[in-house]
Amino acid sequence: MASDLTSAEYAYLIILRAEGREISNSEMAEIYGVRLKSPDYAKLNADGYIISRTKPSPYRHSITDKGVKALLEPLTLEQGRVPEGEKRSAKERELYWAAILAQQKLFQRSASGVDRPEPTDLPGRVRAAYGKLAGAPGDWVKLVDLRVLLADVSKSALDKALEGMLGSPDVRMEPETFGHRVSVHERNAAVHIGGEDRHKLAIGQR
Repeated sequence: MASDLTSAEYAYLIILRAEGREISNSEMAEIYGVRLKSPDYAKLNADGYIISRTKPSPYRHSITDKGVKALLEPLTLEQGRVPEGEKRSAKERELYWAAILAQQKLFQRSASGVDRPEPTDLPGRVRAAYGKLAGAPGDWVKLVDLRVLLADVSKSALDKALEGMLGSPDVRMEPETFGHRVSVHERNAAVHIGGEDRHKLAIGQR
């Protein structure tokens, strides 16, 4: 819910929504003059609004579908009020100006009628879907279950994205150890890589 977001967290979501892709802190600083650091990035990840990759550095962030939906929810003036006797820091003012720049980018895009990709790239959506299925980072999940959450993505496109993600140090895909237990649905959902079918996915260091 947008009501759970601080004004700073909301500002970061606007920036990530405007970019519509995974963006590193270095690139964010170059474009907007700000970086998404702790505690903001940790809370946004824990609440499912963004996906962050912290290794290797610099940190890289992308907005999730939940984060996009939060930006569509109505806000109130009370959410952005500064407590009596307090003032916004220079850092906060810089962040809010960065959010205005990002919002302007969204307005210009809408006015020009230019079609843009979904707010999260496919690897980002895979990571978000994995997070919903896995009990903890590094747990194995079945690709057949992952495809259910990404039903709008064609098999060929998802296969290509999954194969590309193997280049990330925290991503693993392996065949089912007990081949006789693989169902028809699991076999159809497999990704063929390196001469073998991979049936399960794990993301995150254990």
